[in-house]
Amino acid sequence: MIETAVQKAIALQFGLGDASVNLDAPLSEYDADSLDLVELVMTIEDELDIEIPDDEFGDITLGTKLAGLTGRKLVEIATKFKG
Repeated sequence: MIETAVQKAIALQFGLGDASVNLDAPLSEYDADSLDLVELVMTIEDELDIEIPDDEFGDITLGTKLAGLTGRKLVEIATKFKG
């Protein structure tokens, strides 16, 4: 689920349509700049109803790292609800 959401967000952000997105590829492959990354993270936040602080995604260069960060945020939310 998380990987699919990140793949869809990357495809949307970079106009890739239904093309498959390789999460192991560097985001720079899509000519991503810092504004693109911010918009990408905002899309993921909106889609999954989470919040990712700016200082946590500044060094994200791969889709897999973004998926991992997204997963950690979802776990944090789930843990708070259980607590």
